Amino acid sequence: MQVIQVVPVCDTNAYASGDVLFVPIEVPSFKRAHTHIAARKLVSVTLLDQADQGVAIDLLFTDGTVALGTINAAINISDADAQKVLAKVSVATANYTDLINSQLATVGNVDTILAPASSLYLSGVVRSGTPTFAASSLLIRLGFED
Repeated sequence: MQVIQVVPVCDTNAYASGDVLFVPIEVPSFKRAHTHIAARKLVSVTLLDQADQGVAIDLLFTDGTVALGTINAAINISDADAQKVLAKVSVATANYTDLINSQLATVGNVDTILAPASSLYLSGVVRSGTPTFAASSLLIRLGFED
């Protein structure tokens, strides 16, 4: 298994449910240089919330970059861009473990095949609460199998 780490950039103002948490960022090293394999299985997602918010978040995996809308504003994706969404992984409030100064969530058994034609991108949408994050307070680890 390969674990790829992604650190998105968040707004530092309070969000509302349904707001774009972070715009699409490329998942580095998704396509391995030494192989022609274009599809990989996402098996797990671990999210370290260093802002200690512990809110529900939807993670969207897309084929290339898409326009979800503006960070910290309601999601507003066109039908054409919605067709590029390959998968969604929901991180529920029940997935978190309180680490006192941070929250750690793990979603296992994802078992979703991702096969982007171009590059794999990840974005996030807030689904509960009114969280406030530091610019780089989320650390996301994606577990992949070939």
